[in-house]
Amino acid sequence: MILYFLVSNYQKDCAETENVLMGNAEENLKNEMFRIQDYINFSINTANTVAANSVKAEVNEAEEIATHLFNTYKEAMSQTELKQLIKEALRNLTRKNKIDYTFILDMEGTQILSSNRPELEQTNVLLFQAPDGSLTNKAIIDLAVSQKEGFINRNWSTSGAAKNTHSQLEYIKYFAPFNWILGTGQDYAAITEATKKDVLKRLSLIRLSRDGYIFAGSYDGTVFLGPAKGQNPIEMKESNAAQIMVELIDKAKAGGGFLRYTIPSIDSSFKPIRKLSYCLPINDWGWYFGAGSNISLLEKTLQEKHEKLFEILLVKISATCALFLLLTFAAFFFTETFKKVLTNNFDSFERFFRKGTDSPIKIDRSQIAFKEFDQMAVLANTMIDSRESARKDLLKSEITYREIFNSTKEAIGVLDIEKRVFIDVNQAFLDFFGLDRMNALGMSPEKISFNTPPYDNKYAGELFHKALLGEAVDFEWMVKDAQGKPFWTDNLARVATIGGQQRLLIVMRDITERKKMQEIMIQTEKMMSVGGLAAGMAHEINNPLGVILQVTQNIIRRTSPELPGNIPIAEECGIDLIKLQDYMENRGINYYLTNIQEAGARAATIVKSMLDFSRKSNSAKSSGNIEATLENALALASNDYDLKKQYDFKKIKIIREYENPPPFRFTEMEIGQVFLNLIKNAAQALSESSNKTEIPTIIIRTSVDNSSVHIEIEDNGPGISARYLKRVFEPFYSTKAPGTGTGLGLSVSYFIITHNHSGTIKVDSNLGEGTRFTITLPFFSNSITH
Repeated sequence: MILYFLVSNYQKDCAETENVLMGNAEENLKNEMFRIQDYINFSINTANTVAANSVKAEVNEAEEIATHLFNTYKEAMSQTELKQLIKEALRNLTRKNKIDYTFILDMEGTQILSSNRPELEQTNVLLFQAPDGSLTNKAIIDLAVSQKEGFINRNWSTSGAAKNTHSQLEYIKYFAPFNWILGTGQDYAAITEATKKDVLKRLSLIRLSRDGYIFAGSYDGTVFLGPAKGQNPIEMKESNAAQIMVELIDKAKAGGGFLRYTIPSIDSSFKPIRKLSYCLPINDWGWYFGAGSNISLLEKTLQEKHEKLFEILLVKISATCALFLLLTFAAFFFTETFKKVLTNNFDSFERFFRKGTDSPIKIDRSQIAFKEFDQMAVLANTMIDSRESARKDLLKSEITYREIFNSTKEAIGVLDIEKRVFIDVNQAFLDFFGLDRMNALGMSPEKISFNTPPYDNKYAGELFHKALLGEAVDFEWMVKDAQGKPFWTDNLARVATIGGQQRLLIVMRDITERKKMQEIMIQTEKMMSVGGLAAGMAHEINNPLGVILQVTQNIIRRTSPELPGNIPIAEECGIDLIKLQDYMENRGINYYLTNIQEAGARAATIVKSMLDFSRKSNSAKSSGNIEATLENALALASNDYDLKKQYDFKKIKIIREYENPPPFRFTEMEIGQVFLNLIKNAAQALSESSNKTEIPTIIIRTSVDNSSVHIEIEDNGPGISARYLKRVFEPFYSTKAPGTGTGLGLSVSYFIITHNHSGTIKVDSNLGEGTRFTITLPFFSNSITH
């Protein structure tokens, strides 16, 4: 260690000496380069900003010219002539510099004008691809549609054997009168070349110290600035300059840094010149730049300092080695003296510890020669007595804990906080999830989580964090058993000390049935509260709705030339009914009246649905065959020829899986209405599916148990998202587009099944996996028969 510290101090002294002598030179060069680098970055950013402002100003000027010409000549010239006038005016638009260009593109992708590539004019360039495969012209049109104006970068390649890729900055603006896109742009290469010239001009004016200078060049070896300006030292393959230049360029490509090198003196009687340079890269340009300085005198002084420090180091090492040998001999002598005395006492403790702490055998104190070791033996023997007593108590406690742990009905899991795995579970836990103990231990909680938002891993992490802060966290969670079947649990999680370790204790209770009952109660309360409101609204709407429909019908009849009673009165007033009809047709008045009638009829349908929703059925129940009612509903759906439907029912595959349930009492008209609603909803969902490769299919199943009939209507359409699923039976709630649904079909169906037939109806769906409605009708209804 002493030798290590001596060498370390020597190296530290050498480094401090070098820092004193060379630090100022390096720091000055480095700071100067960082200032120049900041200037270059500023110049590049400024050039891009100026270019962006330039092309935007050009577009605004082009729009002003086009708008002025359009407003001036739109009445005097044809549209074709006016387009040609604006096109030529913009082609000859005076540019502020020689690197701008102007273009016009219509919204279909046709190139109307291209001042820099006139060969593309009158060509559809919508599908022209950039070198990376992107459709930049389509991107321009999309930008014009969404924002009307904005910046866009475009890449294109020249054709021919030598393809050159061009990167351009463009600004576009939508010109509404002709549905054109006006644009101007600049080539990034031209912007860069102008920036390079300005940077070199500025660097050539910078002066360092008497021996310092600024240099710059390209990665291929060409020198732009410095002692070898205009030359390429790499081409001088046999010269020392070529090797220095290669090292300098490699240093710049690696991110920059210092480089020390030797330049031969012109006069052979003088020593070569030592130089220090610091370089930095401009990777976007393929350039390097830097500063250099003469350091020959500084290195000579540094060498002399290092030699003196090394001599001092050798003296210290010699003295240390002599002292070390002396101490080694002394230590060897005293070690051998006490070795024999201590061996016997240590042997007793060695035998004790070799047997391990589980052995009940104590240390024989008669073999201990030292008082201090005897005290240790007493403590060790006392430890054995205490451990044996504690082991017996622990065994009793373990048995009691295990009996309580396994007898409780709640599932309990003990989680290792660091590893996030279960290290112990009770029998109720294994019964809950259908697991054996070998599979449960070492399992992470994610294995039993159903992981459905918001009950996902992110939310679980938040609960875990709260529990670790010492908070008792009570929460509900959806889990799954070993077969993947989901069920709900009510959980309590808190940190507890078990076996001297901090563990997370989780207690679970199955609340699946409770959740189902809560959902049924909430849905029923919603329906009852809305039913009364629907009835009142329907009666209030019916009266003005009848007036609207009657007045609209009278207007159509009393302006028709086909009604004989209209003709004498029209002649009396000097009106030609046929011309009046032509006027009303041409002005769209008949179309408006028809729309009023259709809207009124639709409102009447909604009112009727609201009344059906709000009141119990007056129809008597009779014994019937449920499968025959299903077939009638299918026949009605297949004969639905409403041209406004976006689907063809005859193209849908119908699969029947009937179990021939026995006849029972139900209202055939109402149940048929429910079946027809569900089948038509399924057909419409299939028409909206994005999966065009799968055959649209509706599956209808029937099954029977001891007390009821079950009917399932399932489709393979797009499905329903979880946030909409709980609201499908709410009145006036619809996921369809405005004007295509009343939002009452499923709510009326819900009332028919639950209120009029004492049954149940539920829906199961996942996005992309289709939807299934399940209806259960009891054989013996408790509802009142009217």
